[in-house]
Amino acid sequence: MGLRKPDWLAELQGLVALLLVVMAGIVAFQSVALLRGGPMVARVPAEALPGVAGATEGLRSGAVVDGDVEVRVADPTPGDLVAYHLTVLPAFAVGAAVLALLWSALRRARREDPFSAGTVRRLRSIGWTALGGGLLAQLVQTIASFVLSGRITADGTFATTVDLAQTGLFLLVGFGFFAVAEIVRRGVTMRTDLETVI
Repeated sequence: MGLRKPDWLAELQGLVALLLVVMAGIVAFQSVALLRGGPMVARVPAEALPGVAGATEGLRSGAVVDGDVEVRVADPTPGDLVAYHLTVLPAFAVGAAVLALLWSALRRARREDPFSAGTVRRLRSIGWTALGGGLLAQLVQTIASFVLSGRITADGTFATTVDLAQTGLFLLVGFGFFAVAEIVRRGVTMRTDLETVI
C-alpha cells in the first residue's frame, strides 16, 4: 500500500478554511467584548503622563521611558470601546476577506482549469483586496488609535504609533498575489500560443 499523494490545493483550501474559522471566532469574541464593556488597554504618549516620560526608576542606567506606553482603562465609555475595537477589527476584516477570496479561488481551481483568465482575475482581486483594503484598514486603525489616546489623556494628547509591520504585510500579500496572477497569465498565454502552433 503506497502513500497517498497530497493534493496541495485541497490542503491549502482546508488550511484557509481553518484560518477563516479562527478569525471569525476572534471577531466574535471582540464583538462580545465590545457589547459587554469592561477594562481595556490603550496606548498613550508618555509625555502626556506627568512623571512617566523620562522616568528611570526600575530601569538600568541610561534607559528612560519614551514614546507610547500602555495604560489600562478600568471603566471605558462606549466611545472609548468603539475606538478601541476600531484599532484592531479593520485588519481582521481585510484578512478575512482575503482568505475568503482565496478559498473561493482554490475551490474553483480544483474544479476547473486553474490556468484560465478567470483564475487571473480572481488572483488580481485578492491582490487589490489585500493592498487597498489593507492600506484603508491601517488608516482607520491609526485614526482610531489617535482618537482613543486623545480621549484617555487629560490634555487630549494623542499617540502617534503607526503599525508599519502590518502595512508591510498587506503590501507584501497584495503584490504577491499580483505576481502569482502574472505568472498564471503568462502560462495561459503560452498555452494558447502552443495550441495555435500545434
